Amino acid sequence: MEASILFSHHASGVFSLFLLTFVLSGFLVFKKNRTLPTYYLIIMYLGYGTMFFGYFLSYSIFNPIAAYHRYLTVFVIFGTVAFIGFCYNFPRNIHPKESKIVIPLSLVIALAAWIHFIIKTAGKEKIYLFSAHHYSFDFGKEASFAILLCFLISTIILIRKTIHFSHYTGIFQKWDKSSESLALPLRILVKTLVFLPLNFMKVILPSRKEGIALRAFLVTVILNLLNAYNNVLNKSGVLSYDTYAITYFILSVVTIFFIQSAYLNHSPEPTSFMVKILSSAVVTVILALGAISYITLFSTDKSIEKEDLVEMNSVKTEIRNGDTNFPPNVRYVLSRPVGPGIFDHKYEILFSKDGLNQTILKEGEKYYKNQQLKEAIEKNKKIHKGKSESELETITLKEMKDTNLPLGSRLYRVAGDFYIHYDFVIGQTRYEVGFAYVEFRQVIHDVARWLILIILGTTIFILIAFPILLRVSLIHPLNNLLSGVEKVNHGDLNVNVPIKTMDEIGFLSLSFNSMVDSIRGAREQLQEHADHLEEKVEERTKEVQEKMAEVQRLKIQQDGDYFLTSLLAKPLFYNANKSSKVNTSFLIRQKKYFEFRNKQGELGGDICLTGNLRLGTPDNYRKFTMAMNGDAMGKSMQGAGGSLVMGVVMNSIMARSAANKRILAKTPEEWLTETYTEVHSVFKSFDGTMVISATVALIDDETGEMFYWNAEHPFSVLYRDGKASFIENTLELRKLGLDSEFEFKVKKFQLHPGDLIILASDGRDDLLLSVHNEKRVINEDENVFLDVVERSLGDIKSIEKNIRSIGEVIDDLSILRIGFQEVNAPAIEQREDNNEFADKVVLQSLYREGKELYRNGEAQKAISILLDAYATDNNNQKLNKLLGLISFKEKDYPLAVKVLSKYLTQDPDTAELWYYLSIAEKRIGNLAQSLEAAMMVNQMQPMNVQNLVHLSDLNRLLGNREEAIGFTKSAEEIDPENKNIRKLKKLLEMD
Repeated sequence: MEASILFSHHASGVFSLFLLTFVLSGFLVFKKNRTLPTYYLIIMYLGYGTMFFGYFLSYSIFNPIAAYHRYLTVFVIFGTVAFIGFCYNFPRNIHPKESKIVIPLSLVIALAAWIHFIIKTAGKEKIYLFSAHHYSFDFGKEASFAILLCFLISTIILIRKTIHFSHYTGIFQKWDKSSESLALPLRILVKTLVFLPLNFMKVILPSRKEGIALRAFLVTVILNLLNAYNNVLNKSGVLSYDTYAITYFILSVVTIFFIQSAYLNHSPEPTSFMVKILSSAVVTVILALGAISYITLFSTDKSIEKEDLVEMNSVKTEIRNGDTNFPPNVRYVLSRPVGPGIFDHKYEILFSKDGLNQTILKEGEKYYKNQQLKEAIEKNKKIHKGKSESELETITLKEMKDTNLPLGSRLYRVAGDFYIHYDFVIGQTRYEVGFAYVEFRQVIHDVARWLILIILGTTIFILIAFPILLRVSLIHPLNNLLSGVEKVNHGDLNVNVPIKTMDEIGFLSLSFNSMVDSIRGAREQLQEHADHLEEKVEERTKEVQEKMAEVQRLKIQQDGDYFLTSLLAKPLFYNANKSSKVNTSFLIRQKKYFEFRNKQGELGGDICLTGNLRLGTPDNYRKFTMAMNGDAMGKSMQGAGGSLVMGVVMNSIMARSAANKRILAKTPEEWLTETYTEVHSVFKSFDGTMVISATVALIDDETGEMFYWNAEHPFSVLYRDGKASFIENTLELRKLGLDSEFEFKVKKFQLHPGDLIILASDGRDDLLLSVHNEKRVINEDENVFLDVVERSLGDIKSIEKNIRSIGEVIDDLSILRIGFQEVNAPAIEQREDNNEFADKVVLQSLYREGKELYRNGEAQKAISILLDAYATDNNNQKLNKLLGLISFKEKDYPLAVKVLSKYLTQDPDTAELWYYLSIAEKRIGNLAQSLEAAMMVNQMQPMNVQNLVHLSDLNRLLGNREEAIGFTKSAEEIDPENKNIRKLKKLLEMD
């Protein structure tokens, strides 16, 4: 049997494919948390791997037993069935009932086709295909049809799922939607015409992640269908077997690569970085080595052919000279009269080393003729359709009889053994020079053996050496960085990721360390601010109350006062809710409109405010969402004053209750009671000149239990299952600031998932319906608002639109929407940007507004306002200082560098700002400029430890080790216990 092991031209190619499927299936087997699509993909790889192994055996064993390789190659049908299962289940199964029928049915078809093939070929004659250089059976159409059927099934599944998971918004989609308004016949016509191009665009240009992944797998199926088509061309004689085999190899590698890369990029299980690199490396190397092996083997084949032709010409010369001293590799020389025809000639044996005689020639020619006849008849079936078997045989025999065999080209003969022969003509005699086919295979085998060993060895080397190399240079540094990230996520900011080499990962680790240092510094500053938060809240409340008193005294003022008042109110009306379970959004439309510097603004008494609380104990607390909607009595400045007071008090209460992730040891009822008492007492102090109606609610984020009180505010609306209703039916509490005959109590209401609560001011009902004989008709039906909510499906913008469609809104209007555990929560409406008013005010007003916004925690808006002022006058030092400090603290370092540099050109004696400028320059990578600024600080404050540490680190990064050590020692003399100094000493490797 060992003598029968002869590798052919295609052995190395299919061995590469077998090795590739084996390695890639191994990657999937060792994946963690494997899902059902992964198991199907493993089975698919095993099916394909079995097929490739079968082909490898057929191209390696020069023995009739090799024909049984077809039992393994047909096994690919089970791989295609597995791919059907994969197509159904990736990324998820949207046709579960259908898949329970199709997958088992496909398996039954595959099993039946495989068993049928085995039974039919059990006693069938084994033939040798010279074009493919392997033994086979002349049977297998049924199995190929079954494989093609499985491919078509998977193609249909992938097309349907790609369309399902794709989102297309182009012209065909617009035409499809616009047809809904047409008459039924036209609608059917349009939808029919648009159906194919619409779905084609969804397949070609999928926009969602799942659709893109499915399209990648659809491409692999198309490549497999292309392989099947090439097989048809080969069987029809259009494509040579060598070209078909090479094309099959390339398409198979590309197909497997597409499947693996698409699945690794979109699989639901986690995939390590090393697996992606290894799989890509293996596919690339095997593809390259397979291509090189094909080139090498076919070059060897051409070299053998050239040598044989040289010896053929030697025989030709000897015959002309009348000698028989033929080259040693020549096995026989035959002659026959010149004429057409492939078989059935009268040959004269001029020379034979293997004992050829006429009987052996006729038997071998009969065997080879039958084989060639069957192949030619199969090709003629496609050309001469409708002909019977006998007619096809007659046509084929005639074609063989009329065919002239080429001269000087490789031909094959069976005569006991297998031979290669080349023909030439002298006069009217055609000579045939034969060579041993097995010797030809032996030469190919000697080269292919080394190529296969190289492919195998290289693959093993990659699988062993690459993980070791990657683990040292990539995986370990990445794991160190990830470990640092995990520690920071758990709150440990004393993290310093070690840096071994200054490559991309080293630079990333350096940036991460710098980021952690910044976060740690910011946390320390935040903690310092939190420790004095109550004092700052009290200070802010006092300032706002003082401003309110001033507004009260000057409530009949020009539009500029209105504008300043509106600016004070805006920071207080804030949708601060961050709950993922309870969604809040609101809109406020004040009745009073005014004009200032040719722009319009609004002023009124409505207010909305949201936030989050934690109530309970540190070990057992619950998260609540607070929502408040209020309407201060009075017009214009009086109402605005009430909303300002309410905003200040409620923001102060929320700041005390929720600052620094505080957990209050109170129940919702207690918090609401205390809030009511405090707000009510503040408004009572105005002796009835300022009152407000309001509803304040607390919603448990998990259970949906709502605790609330309603101080003579319009009834709260529940929108559930498409129906709107009031959750109150009687007045139970007077406005804040007025004595109430009712006993205060906190009410409860249970929300269900998907419920909406709509709170709105009385502007929702105060609608001017018409004017008749100079008499105004005002809406008095509060149930109109319930109809509006139902018609608007709970959307606040639609609610406002539908309210205004009923009549003119003659009061302030505010609507607060609260949604509990919504499936598709609407985006939170953002408040109007203060930039709309920035260009309306003088520079001083913008400065005050920016400062106030920053105090209220709205730093980004403060920067936006101050930037407008900076664009107006960039030489105002007071403005530049504030903008430079805020942008630095908000880590907008490019802006900080720009503004602080401008400031310091006019006032260079401020050490603190030089230090901030140096830090900002360092953060954006300008180390030289950062060093210059730090040296300015050192000249003014040589004992500043923080700056000395900063100077040392800058010199270290710039490579000035001696200077860095000097600054480190100076800092250590002043503060020997400083942690940053110890870190620097370690980085500088100081003893």
